[in-house]
This record gives sequence, structure tokens and C-alpha cells, in this order.
Amino acid sequence: MGIGAGGARVRHTFRYLAQGEVMPGAHVAISARDAHHMTRVVRRRPGDQVELIDAEGRIWPATVVDDGGEPMLRVGSAPRDTPPAAAVTLYQGLGDWNRIDLVVEKAAELGVERVVLMVTERVRRRPEPDAWRRRRERLERVAEAAARQSGRGHLPRIGGLVDLAEALQDAGEGALLLDPRGERPLGDELERAAAEGPVRLFIGPDTGFSEAELAAARERGACICTLGAATLRTETAALVALSLALDATGHLRMPPRHDDEGVIAP
Repeated sequence: MGIGAGGARVRHTFRYLAQGEVMPGAHVAISARDAHHMTRVVRRRPGDQVELIDAEGRIWPATVVDDGGEPMLRVGSAPRDTPPAAAVTLYQGLGDWNRIDLVVEKAAELGVERVVLMVTERVRRRPEPDAWRRRRERLERVAEAAARQSGRGHLPRIGGLVDLAEALQDAGEGALLLDPRGERPLGDELERAAAEGPVRLFIGPDTGFSEAELAAARERGACICTLGAATLRTETAALVALSLALDATGHLRMPPRHDDEGVIAP
């Protein structure tokens, strides 16, 4: 137990991904990694309560059971509501991997629909295919853990690596690109973008976008926006922009779920 906002007690709830069809009363397996966490790390035993995330992102109450020596979860009667995914895609320029990990973690926690990693002109080094495959797997694990912790069934899709030109084509007209040389405040443009459809945000690496890249973005119909007079690090710009986008789309204005008792996830 812990103490949450307003003095309310917070109970830790562990969440795991289902490895099969989920229905009331069913016994469902979880991955070997999740089973190890559940039985060896946090030492859940038969009869203990956890939660189970199905393929559709619904979260079900579940009870640990021993099914012939294999840890299984018995599904409860009905899933509970979870926060919806935000129709926001973040196109993030490559940078230091620790900072990229942070951006992906917080994007998942905030409920962003998709994160696409992109290579821009000023990126110092592009990873080889095998290195990117391993890094992408890590980013997916980071996103999964963050989504579980925040009580979300939705996992953001991790895309990339793509060049800026490909990312701009994927985003289409109306994308919002962050740069200190921008003409419009991001907050003003987000109101329009959220009203028209999915929000598409472009954040460059720490070294920023080149003049040629800004010109290419304008030709593709992107709006070059600013976040004020300060020069922000790439991860700071990403998190501020995502927060403003979620507010513009209404996701930060939804009432809290009073039955949420807090979480810890592997």
C-alpha cells in the first residue's frame, strides 16, 4: 500500500498480457517472461489478484491459479474501461538512445497511438539494420511496461527507421513540425489540427532540422511551429508537444476513473 493524491491509499496491481483468447472464467496463459515476473519477482501465489490485458486492449480482473504446475490466470466476469488511445502520431528524430527511451516511455504512458523514429540530415549516425531491430524490440518493451503501469490496454505502435521525406509523405498535409524558426505557436495550430483529424507531430534531433528540411516540410503542407523563445532539448520538446496535443484532443480533460487503485508493472 502507498498514499496517492489527496491522501487516498494506492494498491499495487500487476498487469500481464494474455497469450490466448480471453473470456469470463477461462484459464489463460501468459508469457514466460511475465510468468517469471509474477511468480519469482513479485511472488504472486494461487488466489492472488492481478489483471490481464487481452488482444483488444481490454483489462480483465484475474486470479492466479496453479494448472498442473504451470502458472495460469483465471479470468474474471467482465473487463473494465480503459483510457482510449489518443489519435496522435509522434515522428521523432533520432538522438541519444536514453532520451529516445524516455520519449517512447512517456508517449506510451500518455496514450499516444504511434511513435515513428526518423533519420534527418543532422543525425550523426544511423544504426545498422540488426542494431535497429534490437533497439526497436527494446523500445517496444519500454512502451509495453509504461502502458501497463498507466492502466492502458493500448500499446503504441513503434515505427521506423524512415527518412524525413518518407515520414512527411506518411503524415500528409497538416502535419506540425517543431522548430525555433517556426511561424506559429504550436498551441494555436493544435486546435485546428485536432478538429480536422489525427494530430501528426514532428520533432527533430538535438541538432535540429536543416533549412532544406524545413523547406521540404512546407512544400508537403506542414506547418512550422514553435514552443516559445527557449531552445528545448528534443525529449523536452516532444513531451511538451505531446501534452499540448492530448489537451487539444480532449484526452487530458477526461474525468479520472475513481476505481483505479494504482499499478506497478514488470
